[in-house]
Amino acid sequence: MKLAFEELCNRFDLQLERLRVQGEKHRGLIILDKSTHETALQQLTKDFRAKGTRWRALKNIADVPLFLNSDASRCIQLADHVAYAVFRRYQAGDTSYLDPIVHKFDADDTRIHGLVHKQVLMPNCRCHACMSKSTPIV
Repeated sequence: MKLAFEELCNRFDLQLERLRVQGEKHRGLIILDKSTHETALQQLTKDFRAKGTRWRALKNIADVPLFLNSDASRCIQLADHVAYAVFRRYQAGDTSYLDPIVHKFDADDTRIHGLVHKQVLMPNCRCHACMSKSTPIV
């Protein structure tokens, strides 16, 4: 959970940084579904903001995560749908949910930043995330 959340925070901060370079002046807020991990994730965010992640300091995340019940928020329901699509792709090999939305993940040129496949068993993985990392940027 810590590694996944650290990746999420880092990648969201990098996305906001890229937007800042383009002239946008936004700071981000992470909104998550209610969870038993709420206290731990809020503390991790405080630590990441104070000390940085293993890669860099977080500069663009405004506050600790906000937690909402998915029954009360369509945005959280949408995030659940995206999470399910990613889960189906990587746990069941079913690409039918992810393929139609993968182009919506944070990316520049051919490199997808908002989707990561953390694994070491398949060095020639052909998923969208791995293929975008192996494609040279022109």
